[in-house]
Amino acid sequence: MVQSLENNITQYGLQVQHVLEDELGPGFSYSVGLFKSYGHAEIIIVGLKQNLAHTLINNMANDIKEGKVFAALTYEEDIIDDFNCYIIEVDKENYDSYVGQAQNYYGGDDFPLIQCIYPTVQGIYPWEDKWPKEIKDLQPILGSINI
Repeated sequence: MVQSLENNITQYGLQVQHVLEDELGPGFSYSVGLFKSYGHAEIIIVGLKQNLAHTLINNMANDIKEGKVFAALTYEEDIIDDFNCYIIEVDKENYDSYVGQAQNYYGGDDFPLIQCIYPTVQGIYPWEDKWPKEIKDLQPILGSINI
């Protein structure tokens, strides 16, 4: 596992890790290697199917390779077609629960991590009153949204 992680980071600039949904919460995916390879924050997306999250993180990584910076507390329109995603910085207190492989790789919490937050197909974000109750736990907010 460690060697394939190193190989993927060397070859592609990152590896995308997936964690399956369980009794503790929804599944999620995150990058490992963006900070080392490009000096950019690692990315986490919570609550999407693995294939979609993997594609979105790789697309964001391709933009980063071309010089784009995904800054916290900004809306980004080019991540998911027809929707703006909101980017936040993840609080370090959430690292242990979400990004263990990244912590192992970096030897601790000394790396930045951003969360890509997506709306419902109706354009409603998790912090809004109209966020559907049936999916209220699908996308926990891992940092300050400052909206």
